Amino acid sequence: MADKEKNPEKKKRFGAKLLGRIAIVLFILFCAVSVISMQNTIIEKRNELAELDKKIEAIKLENDELKELIESDDLGRYMEKIAVENNDYAYPDERRYYDTSRD
Repeated sequence: MADKEKNPEKKKRFGAKLLGRIAIVLFILFCAVSVISMQNTIIEKRNELAELDKKIEAIKLENDELKELIESDDLGRYMEKIAVENNDYAYPDERRYYDTSRD
């Protein structure tokens, strides 16, 4: 009778140990997936940061150029630059050719 009483206790212990091991394995898998996901996110954010740094440099160069134009007191040259670049103005004797083969 003593053997019969120990048998159910061993089964309960075995089930609890098995459940605990499964829980630990699942937790380790979850942690591994989380780490890989975070690494991918970090790589994406670094790429975005590099792109933003490039944009910042381009804008700084443009700002320096505009600052130089303003400081030179040559308002006519500044207005001409804005008219040509932003409004597509041209001189009366100037000819512009556009490549329409890519449209």
